[in-house]
Order: sequence, then C-alpha cells, then structure tokens
Amino acid sequence: MNLYQDLPSMQTNPDSQVALFKALVSFVSETKDIVADDYNPHFKSKFASLSKHLEVIKPIAKKHGLAIIQLPVGGYDNAVGVRTMVIHEQGGFITSDAVIPCNEGMNGQNAGSLYSYIRRYALASVAGVATEDDDAELDRVIKTTPKPTYAPKTQAQASTPAPSTSKASASSNVAPFGDAKGVALSALPLMSDDKSKKCADLNYWANVWQPRPFGDTGKISAKDLATKAEAQRLWGEANGSSESQPSSEDVPF
Repeated sequence: MNLYQDLPSMQTNPDSQVALFKALVSFVSETKDIVADDYNPHFKSKFASLSKHLEVIKPIAKKHGLAIIQLPVGGYDNAVGVRTMVIHEQGGFITSDAVIPCNEGMNGQNAGSLYSYIRRYALASVAGVATEDDDAELDRVIKTTPKPTYAPKTQAQASTPAPSTSKASASSNVAPFGDAKGVALSALPLMSDDKSKKCADLNYWANVWQPRPFGDTGKISAKDLATKAEAQRLWGEANGSSESQPSSEDVPF
C-alpha cells in the first residue's frame, strides 16, 4: 500500500519563497505548546481538541499573512489521509500529506474521528509545538508494551486488594493517567490480571512507564521523576530488592 502520493512540497518563485520563509520564521517563534482542554471518558484521559489547536494557531498565522488549509485526501487503499497546506499571502505555499492505515469498511463516523486526529497533529507539526495528549500516550503504551514474563504471583500478591477509587491527597505520588489515574501508587496491586484496566498496577509504573520530556524544554518534570522513583521504591520493597525489573531498555519507545 502506497501511503504517500507524489506531490511537490513547495511551489513558489524566489521572491514569494523568501516572503513565505520569513513569515514562517515569525509564525513559529510566536506559537506556544497547546494545553489539553477536552476529556476522553473511555480512557479517562485528557487531550487538546482540534478546536483548541485552531484557536491557538489561526490568529498567529493570520498575523503573519499565512493561512492553513486542511483537506481530506483519497486514492489510498484502507487508509485515511489529510493534506495540509500553508499558504502565504504573496503566493508561496508548502504542502504535506499525513496518512493513517485503517480497517477495511470503516464507517463515516470512525473515519471522521481519524481525520480530526490527523488534523490536530498536522497543525501542531506546522506550528512547531507540542500538544498535551494523554489519549495518544495511552494508546502508544498499550500497543507497544510487550506482555510481562514474570514469575507467577505469590498468594500474598494475588490477594492484594484492588485500587481504591478515592483520590489520594495532593502530597501523595499518584498514577498520572490510565484507569487508576489519581490513585496513590501505594494503593495499587503489584500486578493485575484484569486486561480491561490499563496502567492500573504498580508493575506498570515501576517497570514499564518511562517519563518523557514535555514540549521543547528537553526536561522531564520533577513530578514525573518523583512518581517513577516512588513506584520503583515500592516495587523493590514488595519484592525484597531495591532494583526493579525489567530495565527500561527492554521497553520499545
């Protein structure tokens, strides 16, 4: 399946190209990371909506003589695509396609969700910003994390109570997202056999999850580092060791 069609990424004369590049430099220098404003009740996660992206990006683009146009594109086998064009008022433009494979026979409603998803990430790429999106993070974790190959649980581990649904105090280390979001790490079971719950046991936070830098800072937040350290400490105590297993090198990111 060919996910990309041959299309000139830029069509412009030298004068309009210079004007386009100058406008893009000014545009990108003023954009800021986009904060989540919506909530997915299915995954209990937050994300920045398409409306929020447009609200943040369009006024800055207009200020510098730029317009961003996004169109659905066809001609792909079992894939949904969006073509994003950035046009300058003096005639220069750049364009790029983003395509995601999809199931055969997908209905219009599901295709519309994919179009919206692609548009959000294409807009963030054009503007050179990061977008807060627990939805995408959780989806990446679920699809890339290999099935654990640990020894069978002991009787004590098997009887560990399920996490409480009550929120922990603000000073506690809690699960930052997933089905156990807001639950203290110390209240989580060591390992859970309930596949319907995601990121809901101590094993995930101690051995699988890896904190990531946010935005363009290149730095991991102190809160995420503290959450990881506490999860590893609790895991080590429960297993009679100060080291957690497996190492982060075993998890593909």
